[in-house]
Amino acid sequence: MSGRMIAQYIAVLVSGLALSGGIDASAELLPLDPVPAAYANKHMPAGWWTDPKVIEEGKKIYVGEAHPQVSCTGCHGEDGEPVRSGEGVRSLKNTKRFSDSYWFWRVSEGIRKTPMMSYKSLLSEEQIWQVVAFMHTFSHGGKPAAHKDYAGAKQTEKIKLKNVAPMVLVPAGDFTMGSNEGNDDEKPEHKVFLNAYYIDVHEVTVGQYAKFLDAVSTYPPAMWSTMDERPHQNRPVVNVDWEDANNYCKWAGKRLPTEAEWEKAARGTDGRIYPWGNDPPDPSRANYGKEKDKWNKHEALEPVGQLKQGKSPYGVHDMAGNVWEWVNDWYDPDYYAASPARNPLGPKSGKFKVMRGGSWDMAPENLRSSRRDLNTPSTTDSDSPAYRNFNSGFRCAKNP
Repeated sequence: MSGRMIAQYIAVLVSGLALSGGIDASAELLPLDPVPAAYANKHMPAGWWTDPKVIEEGKKIYVGEAHPQVSCTGCHGEDGEPVRSGEGVRSLKNTKRFSDSYWFWRVSEGIRKTPMMSYKSLLSEEQIWQVVAFMHTFSHGGKPAAHKDYAGAKQTEKIKLKNVAPMVLVPAGDFTMGSNEGNDDEKPEHKVFLNAYYIDVHEVTVGQYAKFLDAVSTYPPAMWSTMDERPHQNRPVVNVDWEDANNYCKWAGKRLPTEAEWEKAARGTDGRIYPWGNDPPDPSRANYGKEKDKWNKHEALEPVGQLKQGKSPYGVHDMAGNVWEWVNDWYDPDYYAASPARNPLGPKSGKFKVMRGGSWDMAPENLRSSRRDLNTPSTTDSDSPAYRNFNSGFRCAKNP
């Protein structure tokens, strides 16, 4: 196994932008995960923050010179400059938040939801502290410095929104939700009233998600370097779990749509089966029916908005096929029997989150606008089938 293959991600999740005049927004760095008790009282040996020899040894380990299976450079740069996905570990606003016990825990155990390998299986505790001493220099212009600037749980900064995607207004009113002809979890068919809301015209694209990654310095989805190639910028982003989608929508000053909002935007008020009507799917209306193992480096997905004959009554594109779309609701197969008649928000808790719309690898019968699917909102197991699938994407909504 090469050092690059096991290159590490160390980054901080950032979300929570609220629109301010449609242009400026303020973001808060979310509180860090608490350091587990087993690591909370670990501290670097005295003097190591500023010891040039210790820091030099840490640098050698960091760049892969000390251990053939340890290299951080694949994500965080071979020449001292970070690649896009690793910017967060060198960001001043991020690294100053990390206590030495936090650094040690992350380097030892890896970071959840990424392919980061646990270093404690490859390095001694002394070597891990040497790496931490070197990494600490990132927040001090590459220079040794005493650790006096740990800033705690959160900071605030002003940034400018770079990615406000086009949205369409779905007016207030009733619509028919569910289907008595569908699966059991689509029953009973029932009337629902929704207040007016906006929803994205298109699924969130690779290019839009790249701006989010640049702005917040969070870790990218799996296979990001493949998705982020020039030909794919207008294709939907995939390999995102519910937390990724939710954080993006918050950053954009929006939110994930509720399940009811998604369905109304897809099928309108006349009870149609598909966004375009009741005729069965065909390739001019939806991207579907491709072999499940033929993601083909993202070429299985259609650029958003290309299949204009498949748009919904409100002019929303790609709500059948292309990618499954995360919505805000927890999944309950029996929820419709007890769902409120006005603005349902779904169950208060659950194990799974709802997904809607079908995807590029689905059979045509799975593209019905009332069909429900589910997946775990997040997982620490990168080998799990529920982990950031090649067919999982999203779009955002917003209150008027």
